[in-house]
Amino acid sequence: MVACLAAALGVAAAASPAVADPNPVTDYRMLTGVGSDTTQDVLNGLGDAVTISGNKVIASWDARGSANVKTKLTGCEFPRPNGSTAGRVALRDSELPGSPTAGCVDFARSSSSTTNVPAGTGTWIPFAVDAVTFAINRNSDLPINMSVALLQNIYKCVISHIGGVPIQPLLIQAGSGTRQFWNGQMSITDQEIALGDYPCLVPASSTVPDGTGQPEVQEHDARVLTGHNDYIMPFSIAQHIAQGNALPGVEDRRGPSELGRINTVSPYAAGTAPPNEVMNVNFPVRRTVYNIVPTAKLNNSVIDQVFTGADSLLCQQGALIQQYGFGVAADCGSVALRGNL
Repeated sequence: MVACLAAALGVAAAASPAVADPNPVTDYRMLTGVGSDTTQDVLNGLGDAVTISGNKVIASWDARGSANVKTKLTGCEFPRPNGSTAGRVALRDSELPGSPTAGCVDFARSSSSTTNVPAGTGTWIPFAVDAVTFAINRNSDLPINMSVALLQNIYKCVISHIGGVPIQPLLIQAGSGTRQFWNGQMSITDQEIALGDYPCLVPASSTVPDGTGQPEVQEHDARVLTGHNDYIMPFSIAQHIAQGNALPGVEDRRGPSELGRINTVSPYAAGTAPPNEVMNVNFPVRRTVYNIVPTAKLNNSVIDQVFTGADSLLCQQGALIQQYGFGVAADCGSVALRGNL
């Protein structure tokens, strides 16, 4: 497998990357990944750092950018997957014989877990730990510390003001792993939202009697808070840190945001604060993030070397993973979690 690596990488020609896609975008490497916005930047960093026989092997396409991506030298041009769900679906379709995108995706970035199905067609391989908190406009009069119970009442539309200050919760885009995770923490579901159970969360595109509604916004893009001191949105702590670290290819989308404390716990490790912050891995609202690979391909020599086991090439990049704001998962490289693609 490694011997034929150079041929599979294709010819690298000059091109302008869409945000931080492989640079150049015609650098067709052995392992192609799409999906999560949360982990797109750290996978780009890992793509530059992880090599086999001196060759880069990971090509990861961002959740945002041009409308389409082209992931292999021949064919494989399709709509850009935005979010964990879209990435998983792209991987599933890539595994379907006869699919227009068969063989086009080798792994999916996912910021959400799955229900364990021992015989599942996909394996969720952990590599890092993230935490999620709320972001508000730093000029807002909203409190910077909130309890989980208060946040749940805000997202269930029970509370619309805090100390006389209005508050409007924002939904992030459908299919986002962060949206799924945050909604779970708030004890709400997309089905309930669609049924109108939470009127303050009705998307602006929906038809409602009074014409109100809020936009679904791109996750980890707090520029939407500009001019809106009443908005509140979930935000990955790792993403917020990475965006402030001036890392190559990482777009600063923090806008006027400030990250909140939950249950008085700071999102940052003790003794650290912006601009030199480190994520608090003991934050109460935390999660593991994954790369999903087809279970049937776990024995592929490159997939095995790159993703699986504590000695995998990804798990050996702990310092780089932390540079992008994450903590290294204690079970990095485990292949115990299976689910259906």
